[in-house]
Amino acid sequence: MDLIEVNELVKCYGKIEALHKVTFEVTDGITGLIGPNGAGKSTLIKIVLGLISADSGEAFVFGLDSWKNRNEVLERVGVLHEKPRFPSWVTGREYLEYSAKLKEVSGVAGEIERVSELCGLASFIDRKIGTFSAGMVQRLGLADALIGNPELVILDEPTANLDPLGRSEVLNRIRQMRDEEGISFLISTHILSELERVCDSVVILNEGVILAYGTVSELSHKYASPRYVIKVDDVEKLVERLSRKTVSSLEVKDDYVIVDMKDSDFFIKEINDLVRKRVILLKELKVFSPTLEDVFVEVMRRKTP
Repeated sequence: MDLIEVNELVKCYGKIEALHKVTFEVTDGITGLIGPNGAGKSTLIKIVLGLISADSGEAFVFGLDSWKNRNEVLERVGVLHEKPRFPSWVTGREYLEYSAKLKEVSGVAGEIERVSELCGLASFIDRKIGTFSAGMVQRLGLADALIGNPELVILDEPTANLDPLGRSEVLNRIRQMRDEEGISFLISTHILSELERVCDSVVILNEGVILAYGTVSELSHKYASPRYVIKVDDVEKLVERLSRKTVSSLEVKDDYVIVDMKDSDFFIKEINDLVRKRVILLKELKVFSPTLEDVFVEVMRRKTP
């Protein structure tokens, strides 16, 4: 059973269609919901959580209709909303104690210790929240989402307003919790560089429309290609002999040829043949796998009029 299943969701705010026939599934692991600001990510999350209703279509979480069974869904799903706010006059521990009691968690003290260790809160949990940095607040929000051992945690822009080091720390914690605790995550964000190393799959949303979804490797294979940087003794001869059937783009920069490939296996065979026949002397060959940002840019280029 999919953790989340969304079918033909439509949501309008007046004349603005925020979501248009959105359909996708989220399975076990870490899934990134990516798209530019205003793509409809937060609206989609609110519908999945049963916080707002769709105009048409269905959303299921653990096989439950998220609108009809919103209370049960919220009991089983941990949530960190975008730009979380907490009372500044209480300590982190006091807030988590209050949250744990609301969720009717047994063994409150032990549970707070567990989530504090997971999220790196232990060293400052007894400080007033008003003294927390932005990164501390995000970690407190993550700890709050994890109370009660939820099967799924949904994070809306969890690295918003954090510096690069803060973003890296939060995402490393998420990957650690997935690997050690088996928790599944849906992470909504428009920051791709750090997200790439923690996600198993991604859903790409723009202007309320799903442009693509699947595992990172599937989308990389479908929408992007490896980039080869080659240094040879005779650049002109290499460019002349390369088959244009296998090359997506080619750029010459000083003594290097930079090539994006359609068919990597054929390209390597072609280079080997040229070297074996002594047409060229290969001095250096570097391969760069496509990044999540490469995939995103190519999806946007193909799917946006």
